[in-house]
Amino acid sequence: MYVPVDFVKRTIDLAMKNVEEGGRPFAAVIVRGEELIAESPNQVAQTSDPTAHAEILAIREACKKLGTEHLIDCDIYVLATTCPMCLGSLYYC
Repeated sequence: MYVPVDFVKRTIDLAMKNVEEGGRPFAAVIVRGEELIAESPNQVAQTSDPTAHAEILAIREACKKLGTEHLIDCDIYVLATTCPMCLGSLYYC
C-alpha cells in the first residue's frame, strides 16, 4: 500500500537521478489513489526546450495514458513551487 510519503520519495529520487544525468533538480509524479499514473523529471537542459518542465511532461503522459484531458481525480507531487506556466496547465487539467 502506498502512502503520500512514498510518492514524495519517488519524486525526490527521480529529481536526484535527473541531476546525476545532467538535468535540473525537479520532478513530478501524478497518481490516482494508490496508482502511479505518470512521472517525469524536468527535461529543459537535456532538450533545450523551455517548456519541458516536469509538471508539463507528466501531465502530457498522464492525459495520454488515461485518454482524457481532465485529471480531476489525480494528485500531483512536485519538489518546488510550480511556475506560472505549470500552474496554468494544472488549473486546466
